[in-house]
Amino acid sequence: MKKRRMVLLLGAALALFGTTASAGETEAATAETETETGTEAESWMDYALTIDGELYEFPMMYEEFTAYGWSCGETEDTLAPYKYGIYQFTKEDLTCSVYLLNLGINTVSIEDSVVAGISLDRFYWDDVEAEVTLPCGLTRGVSTLADIVAAYGTPTDTYEGELYTQYTFQQDYNREVELEVYKESGVLEEIKIQNFVEPEGFDPGEISTDVPSDILAYTKPDTLGSDLSEYEIEVDGEVYTLPVPVSVLLDDGWELDEDSDTQITAQYYGWVTLQKGNQSFRTTVVNEADYATTPENCWLESLTVGGYTLDLDGALPGGVSIGTEEETFLAILADAGMEYESSESGNYRYYTYNSPSYGRDCKVTVYIGTDSIYEKDTIIEITCENSF
Repeated sequence: MKKRRMVLLLGAALALFGTTASAGETEAATAETETETGTEAESWMDYALTIDGELYEFPMMYEEFTAYGWSCGETEDTLAPYKYGIYQFTKEDLTCSVYLLNLGINTVSIEDSVVAGISLDRFYWDDVEAEVTLPCGLTRGVSTLADIVAAYGTPTDTYEGELYTQYTFQQDYNREVELEVYKESGVLEEIKIQNFVEPEGFDPGEISTDVPSDILAYTKPDTLGSDLSEYEIEVDGEVYTLPVPVSVLLDDGWELDEDSDTQITAQYYGWVTLQKGNQSFRTTVVNEADYATTPENCWLESLTVGGYTLDLDGALPGGVSIGTEEETFLAILADAGMEYESSESGNYRYYTYNSPSYGRDCKVTVYIGTDSIYEKDTIIEITCENSF
């Protein structure tokens, strides 16, 4: 039975690509110990093994791995950036699980992905005669726990299960070797290697300036509606349905500040600063395309007006606007049968409504203090968010 799992690498994205995880500005982690193809691996940090005398060193490109004679039946699959999949490969009577990883800036076919590791499961390798060896002379089906410690030293982590003992030797996040010795046999039976870094000479791909079709199809509303369940917001006289293309705001006079990301990875996000006159705000933008593009071709999912963000006029559907009295606002919600949640902190009361799911809501901040430029019990800030 084929098994496949796709996982978003949130932690790995930070580890591999920096804390901002912005497109095109990432630095690939590099292995501390490098080996030359065809040479004997000498450390578990070489992330290598031999199968019937053939040396495999990870990472490598997909075509390098299949050159050993392995094949996969899921070749039409694609991987978005910062994602990996676990795929089964076969070679004659052998079966293994392989970690396929996209470290580029565009969505790619798995045939253009990185082979970032391998897993040999005893279920598939119990009765095969293939010889598998690891650096420092460890051999599957022969080496014991004592042999592993003698070769590699004290493991980073040890798990004692009912059926097996698992030793993990870890260099970094998703850079590890995991070895399992089963108690019945007393020898090494399962091997997992992960090395989620760029292969030498890796090409991350190029950015495209093509405007995505969904961006072109966006229609900006002429006026703000009356339906409180709509994700619309008026900013300084301009009305937007969210999410809104960045290009639409640029057409309305906003400009991208120089500290904005210049390219956004496919199916990912980046940071921009939008400025208009003496007003500016910093926010994330989302690229829904399968290719890396400029921030102009991305989506802005949330807008906030008032408070400490933008000193501009703003409004939400149904007559909810900056300066609206709290009593009037609550009456608007009641007339529409709109449920809400509220909380209070210091001089402010916060309301959230039109929130059927995470990342989709309207928010209102009411000032309830007495010693401020704001009028007491009036709305001073509004937010509309509608995430993909």
